[in-house]
Amino acid sequence: MKWLLNGRKKISGLTSIMAIALVIGMALPAASQDKMNISFGGSSPGGMMYYLVGAAGNIITRDLPAYNITQVTTGGSTENAKRLLKGELDMGIVYGPHVYMSLHNQGPFKDFPKGTMLRGVAKAYEGASYCVTLPGSGIKTMDDLVGKTVALGPPGSGTVFNSSNVLRALGLLEKVKPRMMSFADAGRAVENRQIDAFFQSSAPAGAVVKLAETKGAFVIPFTDEEMAKIVKDYPFYYTGIMKEGVYKDVPATQMPYLTVYWVAHERVPEQALYDITKLVMQPDIKKQLGDAHKGWKQLAPDTKRFMALGAPIHPGSEKYYKEAGVWEE
Repeated sequence: MKWLLNGRKKISGLTSIMAIALVIGMALPAASQDKMNISFGGSSPGGMMYYLVGAAGNIITRDLPAYNITQVTTGGSTENAKRLLKGELDMGIVYGPHVYMSLHNQGPFKDFPKGTMLRGVAKAYEGASYCVTLPGSGIKTMDDLVGKTVALGPPGSGTVFNSSNVLRALGLLEKVKPRMMSFADAGRAVENRQIDAFFQSSAPAGAVVKLAETKGAFVIPFTDEEMAKIVKDYPFYYTGIMKEGVYKDVPATQMPYLTVYWVAHERVPEQALYDITKLVMQPDIKKQLGDAHKGWKQLAPDTKRFMALGAPIHPGSEKYYKEAGVWEE
């Protein structure tokens, strides 16, 4: 009888443990379902957008447990915009001109759905477009690229869009030997003298930082005359100066700039973008983002200029900006 009672106690205890395990097991999927997965497109490794998205995703996921930000490696702005148009991304870093062109089915977006589903979140940064070579390459001006092997950027990237526009405006597009390469591969190829130069968008970019700190980097300056030609053909560019010190031993350099935005698909819930926008706009979080990558130091609402492209701000971001008194239209 004693054995029977002990056996019953053991069975009862085992049953209780199994019941608890079952409850926990049933609770875990529910908790997992409560966490919203949000995909965020950046660029390929070595590109600025890659590191921006990585930094933002880590901070958002850390401080907002309800959301899991998944970094998606892409070719850059062009691919981010295309994948947003097709519903394959929830958020992405996209050039302002690409937002406008997608709404009018222009350029790389002529065979895609109109960008009526694109919504602004914030200005990410103002991006430069420039060409990098080795200091001893003999290339000092844009005209010196004639006959040279030049990496225009990763396939499907905004850098290919920019480099092609710039070279076309200067009458050089048909005079270089173009290559399509990731930023990291292009930087290594220049370092190893397998190619002569490579284009980069935005700064600081990992591939250029590495080159500057190992073999040295020379960023080709644009003359006033060259900038006038570029802006005439492509008015969404403007003349800017990359400050001295962005890259080791590289002086202040004139080059074309454009505005780059954090864009979301309209399907992302209002509450999610409200929470995310409110978080990243807090001074301490903005500092953390800027410390993680200098590009985020330029993070700003910029609502008026984004809407001038023809697309609205996401309702969640709009709600926060109006609450914070920083809404402009």
